[in-house]
Amino acid sequence: MSHFVALRLATLLLACDGLAALELAGLVSDAGTVAAALAALATWWNEPLRDRVNAVPGLARGFVLVAALASAVDLGYLAASMLDGLARLLLFLLLYRLAMRNAVRDLRDVAFLAFFMLVAAAPFTFGVGYLFVFLVFLVAGTWMLMLYHIAVESERATARPDAPVAGLGRDLLGLSLGASVATLAITGALFFVIPRIGQAALTLRTHTPRMVTGFSERVELGSFGQIETDGAIAMRVRIPEQAVGEPDRLPGLRWRGVALDTYDGRAWSVARRERSELWRSPTGEFELGRFQAMGPVLIQEVYLEPFGTDILFAAPRLLHLSVRANAIVVDDAGGVSVQNAAARFRYIAQSELESGASWSGEPLDGETRARFLQLPPLSAAVRALAREVTAGTRGAREAAAVLTAHLSGRYRYSLALRRTTTLDPVEEFLFVQRSGNCEYFAAALAVMLRSLDIPARVVNGFQRGEWNPYGRYFIVRLLDAHSWVEAYVDGAWATFDPSPRGSVEPGGPPAAVALYLDALRVRWYRYVVGWSLQDQVLAAVRLHQAALAWRLSAPDLRAWRALPRGLVMLAALVALLAVLLASRRRGAADARAALPTFYARALRTLARRGLRPGDGETAREFAQRVEAAVPPCAEPLARLTTAYEQVRFGIRPLTTEEATMIERSVLELRSRVAPFSGHPRSAAASRPPLQ
Repeated sequence: MSHFVALRLATLLLACDGLAALELAGLVSDAGTVAAALAALATWWNEPLRDRVNAVPGLARGFVLVAALASAVDLGYLAASMLDGLARLLLFLLLYRLAMRNAVRDLRDVAFLAFFMLVAAAPFTFGVGYLFVFLVFLVAGTWMLMLYHIAVESERATARPDAPVAGLGRDLLGLSLGASVATLAITGALFFVIPRIGQAALTLRTHTPRMVTGFSERVELGSFGQIETDGAIAMRVRIPEQAVGEPDRLPGLRWRGVALDTYDGRAWSVARRERSELWRSPTGEFELGRFQAMGPVLIQEVYLEPFGTDILFAAPRLLHLSVRANAIVVDDAGGVSVQNAAARFRYIAQSELESGASWSGEPLDGETRARFLQLPPLSAAVRALAREVTAGTRGAREAAAVLTAHLSGRYRYSLALRRTTTLDPVEEFLFVQRSGNCEYFAAALAVMLRSLDIPARVVNGFQRGEWNPYGRYFIVRLLDAHSWVEAYVDGAWATFDPSPRGSVEPGGPPAAVALYLDALRVRWYRYVVGWSLQDQVLAAVRLHQAALAWRLSAPDLRAWRALPRGLVMLAALVALLAVLLASRRRGAADARAALPTFYARALRTLARRGLRPGDGETAREFAQRVEAAVPPCAEPLARLTTAYEQVRFGIRPLTTEEATMIERSVLELRSRVAPFSGHPRSAAASRPPLQ
């Protein structure tokens, strides 16, 4: 393969790698990526198209002008964001340069455009797939730069830029692979060492994610039915090693989101919410509650995906929160939110889980109690059912538990949500349908509790999700969206979940391969995309602690000081001599290995007669010395020296005819050296007169 063909191949690989980066970032659709890749492959045979366009004066310039106007319209009016328009412009420039290439520098421009594609995709690609795209670009880019240098030097040295070159394919690719590995190691070390200012973000792209109605301030009954079949990942919740047992054995684990306090007969909403802005404490965390020693403490590391809500989810009751923000918004119902709903968030939450134990707290004030007892005009049948089910119970907690058991045992969970009457949705659920999703169960329990003068509110959040043992985290999907009830009993808000779905895992167990790949994706996001200054400081502290621990556990060095000084110096001298001898032998072996076979044979032939190259002596200088000492050897040695320089430092291998000539020259040199013997001086003294 000629170096020019290899250069074109490497450049085409870079172009396809840039397309893959744009596709991973969502800047180009799947169909657009396939079409662009086919167009790029078709440019391999670009000569007919290029010649036809260049044959018409001004056609190429007019085509570029039209494309520039179309790109301006796209950026100003058609593109969903500026970055999407710039990505399409980069794609057009890359395909145009591939199709109209004429010189080697055009291929260099394609490599630059592919690099800009990777840069454009980097802020919006959070999966580990970007790592493989980057590695391909690193290897292919290094290979392409080496080939580009060879092509440029070939054009300067010869009129045949596509002349074959020895070892161009496998050898040069191996060299580029080694250089890429070294570059990756150096840049990786610099990435983890250089202080991180903050997570990079571009304001060129402001796509609004889809909104999930279950986490807004007004939620119609049945709204979760739109997302309870959606398998998209909403968040991942990692549980570090701690003394709470295995997290996958916590069946009642939920991720609390928004609490709703007002019911109008059709929907739950927040009629009045007092919000306050909470600033970061001096310790770098947000203090949200005090530990009451009523249950175990659970630490959660949450990776929240942008799905259209500004709420931060965590297990109730939230105590501390650590998030990359200067301030958060906290409402009077325990909900926590941030300002930017379109960004990915990684935060650490510390919660005190409920243990089921009762304790006597302060009662609600009159205004707050009225807020959580509000009801629209309610059917007498609903009130009668609540009183009938709770007859004989003692206390609000027992009444709430009995109502929860009644709903979960007598009613059926279903996603088939259809209205057949004009009754209140809760009344229709209790007496007509007798089936529904989690929202209907939660709404019915909250209404029945309020009818019994027990303060209650509906909470929307997520179930615990699927446990991934490879990364010790829960995979929470949109289909895990869930509703339950919090009732104020015994002076505190307690959780009651009447839905039969609360104890049922959605779907079957995921495949082990899928879990492992998802764990790899989380590690990529955690230790590459989300690597922060705090992580660097923590890593430095741990490294320092490890060094101190090793120092304390290392053998006492005073025992070495007891050895005789002479013995220590002798051992050091022997080690130094061994290193010097090994390096000298290795250098000599490398030098011999670098010599072509025919030239090594010629040197051995001359060495038998006492003629050896001196240190620092070039091949031509040695040939001149041999010519002065043994003139008959000058002609064959000159041919061998020229061939040696061509093979060692040239840009093309020996042809078959040249190899045959070199073999004859080695034999001729051997035959002309044979009559001479002894030291070079005797050989020089007995040489025949010049002809």
